[in-house]
Amino acid sequence: MSVEMDLHNRWLGGERLPGVRFVMNDYVVVSSGNHAGEAGSVVSVIKFEPNILYIVETESGKDIEVRECEIEIASS
Repeated sequence: MSVEMDLHNRWLGGERLPGVRFVMNDYVVVSSGNHAGEAGSVVSVIKFEPNILYIVETESGKDIEVRECEIEIASS
């Protein structure tokens, strides 16, 4: 199993990984980039290096790819 796959499986299992800010189902808002202003839940990690890339399922039901630096936890 590749290191990337191992990290992905550990992340899906709910493990907090060093250097990875978000976990499954964190509710976030996109603060910059092409999807700025959209909100939704983190549902997957596409890659860990060199920049962490997530899939966020937006409130409108579409899946978007966003870099970790483009999202932040949504305030309630």
